[in-house]
Amino acid sequence: MLILGSASDIDVAKKAVEVLEQMKVAYDIKVTSAHRTHGLVKDVMTNYSDDIDVFIAIAGLAAHLPGVVAAYTTKPVIGVPVKAKLGGLDSLLSCTQMQVGTPVACVGIDRADNAALIACQILAYDDDELKAKLINKRASYVEKMITSQEELIEKIGADNYVPSKRIEHKRPKVNEELELNENSKVLIISENYSNIDIVQKIVKTLDILDIPCDHKVIASTRHPDKLEKFMKDANKQIELFVAVSDLSSVLAGAVVSHTTKPVIGVPCSGHLKGIDSLLSMVQMPPGVPTATMGIDAGENAALFVARILSNYNNDVKENLEEYNELLINNSY
Repeated sequence: MLILGSASDIDVAKKAVEVLEQMKVAYDIKVTSAHRTHGLVKDVMTNYSDDIDVFIAIAGLAAHLPGVVAAYTTKPVIGVPVKAKLGGLDSLLSCTQMQVGTPVACVGIDRADNAALIACQILAYDDDELKAKLINKRASYVEKMITSQEELIEKIGADNYVPSKRIEHKRPKVNEELELNENSKVLIISENYSNIDIVQKIVKTLDILDIPCDHKVIASTRHPDKLEKFMKDANKQIELFVAVSDLSSVLAGAVVSHTTKPVIGVPCSGHLKGIDSLLSMVQMPPGVPTATMGIDAGENAALFVARILSNYNNDVKENLEEYNELLINNSY
């Protein structure tokens, strides 16, 4: 279900609709404001959501709509911040910086197309046909890029344009094997050990929810071949990835480039309070969807994993509901 905070967000919503139509995924559209018509949001989430598996909430300015939607459900909520007065930064921070227990997966400003792709990735968990469509869409990017390159050269190539000669070289072979627990469907990948406290939050929360997971440390810029091999191996078993990194978060985008399964990004605080990590992780181009959490929000990342899996596993759903009850009781 697409929920718009205002009908003026139509151009952003169209981007999501185009993807969902292309993928032949059924959707509904509602327009309601978290601030002006809170009762209507409550009505939609209470009485129109039984057969909905994923929500995409689109809002600008003080974009509280995704958080309000997430407060009324335990299903995945993807937030799309809309460009407004501060270039969309106000909306972006409103979507990502959620309290523990109310996870919202945020995409880049106006990037409803990426939100729709994440929704498709979630729905493809037990839908082989949709999985195939996502794989084919990713493959189509190669052909599109080659065509774009040829058109670009034709437009701007001049007298001194000399195409590089192709000489075949073999990349260094990675012999290390990826070892995974037999029951794991979730793989946490961190850039280094400096973010182990955030990783531990994710692992601890998943453990409480009885969701098996694995953790690997792979520096995406230092060992790109290792990451590529491990991702190829992981795709045979893993259904959800969590990328944890600070500084310029190349890792999240690199993980996304090697899979068509959901990738949840957790930016970590560093020299710039995590703003550098957050922006480089969430502001991804079309076709590279990263479901970004708030800075250091490991617990919410784990809860978002549980929201996805609860669509397909009643045990996870029950555990998630119990966990949420504990959070509510402990907040008083």
